[in-house]
Amino acid sequence: MTRKKADRDARLSRLIGLRVSESFYKRLKEWLANSNCRSITELTRSILYREEIVWKHTDASLESTAIELAGIRKELNAIGKNINQITHHFHTTDSAREKFYDVQRIDKEYKQVSAKVERLLTIAGELSKKWLQ
Repeated sequence: MTRKKADRDARLSRLIGLRVSESFYKRLKEWLANSNCRSITELTRSILYREEIVWKHTDASLESTAIELAGIRKELNAIGKNINQITHHFHTTDSAREKFYDVQRIDKEYKQVSAKVERLLTIAGELSKKWLQ
């Protein structure tokens, strides 16, 4: 399937050479890093055409929260794997003493999960207060 040819008026067929100062070029590079444009050429074309440029903004205060949430997610995954292994051992063993020991270990793991869930709820509450101001 071939691509449809672009309209003659819409094609970028004319070249315009443009010289700028080093300071302005650095400013363009900074704008490029925070915009949705892929190249300086695309950025300058958008400025010339007065097209809408989407600026990307990250909230530095949320970085530590995101790192903490990622850590909690990793810990919860590890706890879940531990519970699955203990449950598998529980179902494969015939000894009542080993089953009792497995139940105690699972109880300990679930207590860790509840502590992590409480921390998640605290973080979610803080985030909702921040975003609903």
